[in-house]
Amino acid sequence: MDDPALENGLVGGQVLRTTASTTQAGDWGLVLAAAGIRYRLDERDGRFALAVEPDEAAAAETALRGFDAEGAPETQPPAPDVGASVLGPLAAIGFCAMFLVTGTRAGGSRWFDAGAASAEQIAAGQWWRAITALTLHADLLHLCGNVVAALIFVSAVGRWLGGGLAAALILVAATAANLLTAAVHRTAFVSVGSSTAIFASLGLVAGLQVVRRLQLRTRRGYAWVPLGAGLGLYAMLGVGAGADVYAHLFGLGIGALVGFGVARAQVRAPRPAVQALLGGAALALVISCWALALMPR
Repeated sequence: MDDPALENGLVGGQVLRTTASTTQAGDWGLVLAAAGIRYRLDERDGRFALAVEPDEAAAAETALRGFDAEGAPETQPPAPDVGASVLGPLAAIGFCAMFLVTGTRAGGSRWFDAGAASAEQIAAGQWWRAITALTLHADLLHLCGNVVAALIFVSAVGRWLGGGLAAALILVAATAANLLTAAVHRTAFVSVGSSTAIFASLGLVAGLQVVRRLQLRTRRGYAWVPLGAGLGLYAMLGVGAGADVYAHLFGLGIGALVGFGVARAQVRAPRPAVQALLGGAALALVISCWALALMPR
């Protein structure tokens, strides 16, 4: 190793830092050389001592602090976590209970006639179908898939935002997705199932994660990876035979927008009383919509 004292014209000096790392010592030397500051690196007992002229010590320390700030590894801010959420299990139980009441679509249940998301009837003013359809499942396989997904994705949103706020946001995003789907189809299209809410939950998580990653100083392009992951799951799970492709895509997209907006606004999980109020309001809205759906006409 060449003698840095000869290279920099410095014989003595004030020691600024010491390290046992050859790489770190070399980096410090490069920083000071780039700043035009003379320095000396002495090795003793396996450690390197970085020294500069006393009158250049302040400038050298400023340059090194700048290097530390740029080169320090970033720690991604932790995701908010309010603890295990019962929202996913409650949603799964609700889906199962409703299925016991309504039966399958093939069985000719009047619940499907009254509550399915018929694009034509929604366009005619029966907006509540965008909500009631979320609680109907065509058959047992349809139900099982959404129960498993709810335990994963709905629970994830509840863990981040709290059960009540999560329930309200998922319901809003899924309802908007069903309304938009009806607007696109206009006529001759009927759908049922909570999968729109499931994809809204997935979108919410993706949107929340994007903003969390955008807080990093470097590699911000990777912040959009959660959206790519959401689209990947949509491609695997949301476009199969008989799938409501538009509703799933709109659920994912609207959920992502809502999650992004909530995170950018720095909304945090409210206190338990507010959570209970929001959760109760979401449940009351679903019940009210069913009351409208079942009214004689």
